[in-house]
Amino acid sequence: MKIIVAGAGIGGLKAAALLAAGGHEVTVYEKRRRDELTSDWYEDVEPKLFDDTDAKLPEGSYKAEDLTLVPPFSDDNIEINMTEGTKKLRISRKAFLEQLIADCEQAGVNFEFYTSVKKVIVKGTRIAGVIINKEKYYCDLVIDSSGVNSSIRRSLPDDYGITKEITENDYYSVFRGIFDYYPGCPVPKNKKKMFLKFMGQSAFARVICEPNDRVDIMVGKVGRMSRFEFETMLRQLRIENQVIGYEDLMPGKFAKLPVRYPLTKMVADGYAAVGNSAFMTVPMIGNGIADAYRAGQLLAQAVLEGGNSSAKMLWKYQVSYYNKYGPEKFMVDMMRRTLFNSKPNDVRFLLQSGFFTKDEIKTAAQGKPLDISISFLFSKLGIGKSNFKFFTETYFALSKGKKAMDLAKQIPNKYDPAKIAAWQSKIEKLYK
Repeated sequence: MKIIVAGAGIGGLKAAALLAAGGHEVTVYEKRRRDELTSDWYEDVEPKLFDDTDAKLPEGSYKAEDLTLVPPFSDDNIEINMTEGTKKLRISRKAFLEQLIADCEQAGVNFEFYTSVKKVIVKGTRIAGVIINKEKYYCDLVIDSSGVNSSIRRSLPDDYGITKEITENDYYSVFRGIFDYYPGCPVPKNKKKMFLKFMGQSAFARVICEPNDRVDIMVGKVGRMSRFEFETMLRQLRIENQVIGYEDLMPGKFAKLPVRYPLTKMVADGYAAVGNSAFMTVPMIGNGIADAYRAGQLLAQAVLEGGNSSAKMLWKYQVSYYNKYGPEKFMVDMMRRTLFNSKPNDVRFLLQSGFFTKDEIKTAAQGKPLDISISFLFSKLGIGKSNFKFFTETYFALSKGKKAMDLAKQIPNKYDPAKIAAWQSKIEKLYK
């Protein structure tokens, strides 16, 4: 088959390498130049990815520091001490991406950098190719790996049932930069801090003191972030973290991160979304390296085994992803919405009153779902009665997340458009 991958995302590159190695003709079109693909950020990735897959651990990776949660308007920080088995690895995104590109080139993938794919070609009921610079390029399968703002996904026919646009509740607007250590400032004891409901808004901030005198910062908020909001938050972050210097060790970047549950439909005849295009991130933190890599493997496996690009065959890829990694994202998304829609005093209540145990906070900080049950409800009643209205609102929101997670597990095993549409509708109603 002739396959076009739109965007050099991690999932698309992994699928491209495997499909080319399997004998298919694969071309990757990427709108940026090769040297502009990513900055040399370090990202937290679960070690399990490198244990369970063929992913190669980049040189210079190291174990992430324990996390310190900072509630809004409070000095009572919460230390989240990870065990050796749960500590994530800090890896270079640039090195990881370059290794994937090298794997692709070795397998025979063709790359066209600085080439933007704008929309798909629809022929009958299937996607038959893409349009680049007003010219048509036909193929048997389009893999959409072009990110949260995918113009490919937006150009799909409405009757495909694939979500084309996301709402302001579905993404973070973020700024990320690398600065030096402020001269003469001692290295803080807590080297990795996450500020929740930063400045009382639906915002967050993160400061990580890295080796080699680098301070990695991120500030952002749910939905759009104005320049004034960004500058105000950055100024406050410097006040609260004097270790942040003023020398840019790497140009800062603004970005949009999807932080919602995965697409409930990510395939059609001749089309499959992967990675950020399919919202495959951890809703609490917006990092999707592990999910995208694994999804790329699952997509390639489905195509290689099925031998065609029909929606019926590609649906096996989505079912595999959902069965292995999808459902918990629905609960985590509801947890995130609950947290960011709460008042600062209520967030402090959740974190500092003992309402959530240290283990439960650790679970949430890792982007894992909480076990919401009747026993959970009764175990919280003693503390919850001091803030009963918020307690009941939180419990019902998390129960709704549990219902969404259970529904996600009921994904139809076979491609039946009517059953899939009914299943999608049940899930998506819970988030409206």
